[in-house]
Amino acid sequence: MKIELDIDQLQQKKSEIEQLLEKQKRILSTKFELELEQQFWRDREEQLIKMLQRAYLPVLAVFFIFMCVSLTLNYLSATEEFRNHDFSRNFISFGSSWITLIVLFVMAKKEQWNYLYMPVNAFAICFALTVNLSIQLTMLSLPVIWRGTIVMALAIIFVYLCSGLRPKVAFYSSMLSVILTLIYLKIVNANVPMWVVTNTLLLPNLVGLALAILSISTERIRFLQSIIIEYDKLIYSRLNQHFIHLSHQDTLTLLGNRRGFEQNLSNAIEYSQATAQNFAILFIDVDYFKLYNDRYGHDQGDQALIKVAQTLLRHIHEQDTAIRFGGEEFVLLLKNIQLSQAEKVAEAILNDIREQKIEHLSSTICDHLTVSIGLTLYQGEVNIQYPDILKRADQALYMAKAEGRDRCQILNMTQ
Repeated sequence: MKIELDIDQLQQKKSEIEQLLEKQKRILSTKFELELEQQFWRDREEQLIKMLQRAYLPVLAVFFIFMCVSLTLNYLSATEEFRNHDFSRNFISFGSSWITLIVLFVMAKKEQWNYLYMPVNAFAICFALTVNLSIQLTMLSLPVIWRGTIVMALAIIFVYLCSGLRPKVAFYSSMLSVILTLIYLKIVNANVPMWVVTNTLLLPNLVGLALAILSISTERIRFLQSIIIEYDKLIYSRLNQHFIHLSHQDTLTLLGNRRGFEQNLSNAIEYSQATAQNFAILFIDVDYFKLYNDRYGHDQGDQALIKVAQTLLRHIHEQDTAIRFGGEEFVLLLKNIQLSQAEKVAEAILNDIREQKIEHLSSTICDHLTVSIGLTLYQGEVNIQYPDILKRADQALYMAKAEGRDRCQILNMTQ
């Protein structure tokens, strides 16, 4: 029942996520409920940090090659009279970028600092953009300015798409760098045309923000799909457990059946040998059950078996096992028990069945239903397997029947 309830709950949660997925596909960048929203951004941040931990050397190598090519091109294309000025400022620009990259990689590598990664990321990006924008817009060589503004526009868009920052945070960080850059340009009296400022500072932010929103919407869809897949895995796992449980369960009495009892008893033997803890086997048979069925019908016979099964469950502990062995036969496995305690359990079951006074007028020993019990105690004897123990308990049951039924007969493994 618990497994079925778990499956129903998982199905319900999966259905809620599927509805949210359909809504996400219809409406761009629909936010989730608070807990799911936090999980989305937390998972996204963790994925980014793991990617940086794996890729920091290739990224640094690529950036170093880009720097060498860029410095070379800028040096060769710079106007001769401004070459030294622009080249030295290029070094400063790349220096700030190196500082930013190293800080981000160190934050990603140190797990104890990961919780600070995003705020440091936003600050570092703002710093790098401010320095680079201020330098690129105050270059003196026109070819260098053109190349620099294109690179910076691409860098701003890259920040929105690849920094891991939320679009809103990336926009605030980038716009703060724009404001700081404009303040710097005002202080140094740089004569920068408005169209250059617009193309370098404003348009890349708008394009980057739009692309980031589209990208995040796609990531949200993939995030929800991954949750649905996880729910499917859990549901299939629970169903598999449920089917295994059903295959080991008697459909009438809801006790266990012989299918799973063999392994259970084998495990008990190994545990007893390792820990010297005894266990008892009670082989139980309903007396003259065929005559009961013939007189009262199979429906009443089924009800009688259910009552016997319920009686057995009342007299065992959670660690013990009760199964319907077949027909009117039942087996109890009582763990960590002494012979005197097991005998008391058997007597309690016999008395409980008697007190219920289930009518059985076809019985030759009593006018109500009774059971016979064969009991054996396993005390860790070696070279004994589960069929040997069941056989000994069955022999004890046979002796109980031979001596008049409605009783318990004990037969030790060594007898």
